[in-house]
Amino acid sequence: MISPEGADMARLFDSLGMDYEHAFAGRKQAQIDAVEELSCRLAPGSRVLDVGCATGRPTTEQLCARGLDVTGIDVSEVMLDHARRQVPQARLVLADIFCDTADLGVYDAVVCLFCLVNLPEPHFVEGLRRLAARTVPGGTVLVAVPEFQGIEEVPFLDLTYRPVRCLREDVHRYAQSADLEVERVEAHIEPAPDGQDSPGRSLFLWARTPA
Repeated sequence: MISPEGADMARLFDSLGMDYEHAFAGRKQAQIDAVEELSCRLAPGSRVLDVGCATGRPTTEQLCARGLDVTGIDVSEVMLDHARRQVPQARLVLADIFCDTADLGVYDAVVCLFCLVNLPEPHFVEGLRRLAARTVPGGTVLVAVPEFQGIEEVPFLDLTYRPVRCLREDVHRYAQSADLEVERVEAHIEPAPDGQDSPGRSLFLWARTPA
């Protein structure tokens, strides 16, 4: 099942296709480094859920290359088709984290990188709770979001929108509200997109579910 909001996102990402992957090529180093750290924490064969896997690169592919048992989910069938072609060793499923995902089971770690974007606090907290529900007790939840002051318009490919404020203290509070045990929230500078002068910042939440 896909939520109405998920269906809207599916239409957007269906239209983007591989342009989405190409637009962010060379701008994912912080994400790659975080996934590498996560992989080093996990034993070979550990189960990992990649929420919002898109085309499968870089995260799903990177996790599979480390010998992990990876399931990727996305609301976009077009993205999943690309992911199935690029990362055939992963299990790839059409699913929406804001719907019932109990049939997916639970995982040693759940990653959700740049999917919980532009959500007001109640929806962000609910998203974190749903990620935690798919994570074993004591398992790792890794979430990345762009940092926004919430006062400026920002570009996203050919679109421009005004995002909800999302600062380090907000993400920390959201995680605590979702009953996650926060390890750290770290900020990383991201290279400026083509045509822009100012780099952005991304926030990476490292948390655990209660044991």
